Amino acid sequence: MPGSLLAVPYPSADEWRRILKQFHAEAVAHKLLLAHIPYVFRDEPTKFALFRRTIADAFHVDPCHIFIVGSAMAGRSLKGDSINEEYSASSDIDTLIVSEHLFTSYVMKSLEWLNEVSRPDFTKVPPESPTIPPSVSVHIGRLSMHAGRGIWRPDSLPKEAPVRQEFFEAFATASLKVLGLQLSDDTVAHVVGRVARSFDCAVDDLATSIRRLAWDLGNPQEEAAE
Repeated sequence: MPGSLLAVPYPSADEWRRILKQFHAEAVAHKLLLAHIPYVFRDEPTKFALFRRTIADAFHVDPCHIFIVGSAMAGRSLKGDSINEEYSASSDIDTLIVSEHLFTSYVMKSLEWLNEVSRPDFTKVPPESPTIPPSVSVHIGRLSMHAGRGIWRPDSLPKEAPVRQEFFEAFATASLKVLGLQLSDDTVAHVVGRVARSFDCAVDDLATSIRRLAWDLGNPQEEAAE
């Protein structure tokens, strides 16, 4: 008897279509985060441990709170129009850090940026709020949307935001060390990241992406079986 599709290490595009018909997004997300060696480390599981240690040291968290998501995890794009595209050596290694402390710290620092762009002019009576251009308001929307789901994403903020620069500088330093491990002969990816308030938030975030994939492929999760 064939095993469960969830046991397939790196499903093909067709297998993903079948998985999305048989399992709820949360079940798939738990499997990918907890019982899965990311595709980018499929032949070098020990170096996955070194990767987690390096990122964890840079952000002062436990290595078990470091996860890889995206195509580097699945082995292919999890976007509906790109499901047939396999992970390539030039793709990013999208890293997720689970830490309530880090999440709170980065959200609070993001609010400092928000205060700068939205602070009213209190020299006027009544205080006058600034006109926020669309190029700024879109970042406010992204920041609040993701933070409301327990996810802090640096790319929610404009490039000039100090907290975004701080995060990417820390990640750049860690990335150089990670890439120095020579993960494989052809690995030239950049390491990028985000922060989840809790593991449950990380699962919900990944499950949202999986549900979106199911919808794009014509398999809405409301119709999926257990």
